[in-house]
Amino acid sequence: MKNKNYRMLLLGSIAIAATLSISACGNNSSNVQREVSTANVSEETTREETAETESTNSEKADSKETSASNVATIADNVQAGTDEIPMVKLPEGISGMKAETKPFKELRDMIIEDMEVPEDYYETTHYFYNYVDLNDDGKNEIFVMVAGPYTSGTGGSSALLVSENGGKLHVMQEFTLVNEPIIISDKLDNGYHNIIIPYFGNNKSQYSVLKYTDGAYKNVPDGEMIDSLDGIKGKAIIANDRLNEVQEGIMGLSLSEQ
Repeated sequence: MKNKNYRMLLLGSIAIAATLSISACGNNSSNVQREVSTANVSEETTREETAETESTNSEKADSKETSASNVATIADNVQAGTDEIPMVKLPEGISGMKAETKPFKELRDMIIEDMEVPEDYYETTHYFYNYVDLNDDGKNEIFVMVAGPYTSGTGGSSALLVSENGGKLHVMQEFTLVNEPIIISDKLDNGYHNIIIPYFGNNKSQYSVLKYTDGAYKNVPDGEMIDSLDGIKGKAIIANDRLNEVQEGIMGLSLSEQ
């Protein structure tokens, strides 16, 4: 994708900035005051009390280190698609799935190359993907949405439709102004399922129905606009409740992950 397109997106971009903040708190123990007679305190008793104090302090330090380690492990494992946040609510007749949680190095590398993402933006750029068979040929395509200050604008994010051939990934089509969830309709045109994407243009919220025509899907602004999903049947991909996920610090798969 040409860099010019992404510079235009960047000018209108809104960064999704959320920080995963996990704090571990321990209960403060009250100080215990003990009266010790100063008479006849042997040197041996003094050494025993000193050793006991050092042992207690050591146990407290170990406990703090273990707690910090647990917090780091929790933070490392928090990703989009986990069961911590349920899917968005979908209309009757539409099933859903959340984005994959496993990092996909080849896909990540393709995103960086195709979208010409500068290294400074790797950490703040996140991708969400699912497998879907769009033409019912028994082979899955990959739909990936890429969100962040470099690839997103006020109208939505960028996305790629990817195929796999001979163990290598190939970009079939590029999209902009993409919002989730992406609905794969049961209805087909020219052998491919329609793709329905939420569209926030024309000062109203609509859905853009993308039909496969002349070897490609329509662009999001050029799709057939509908006001609701009434009567639509199919399945939704990337059906993450991203608003609540971001509030909980769950950002998705980062381009900084190898």
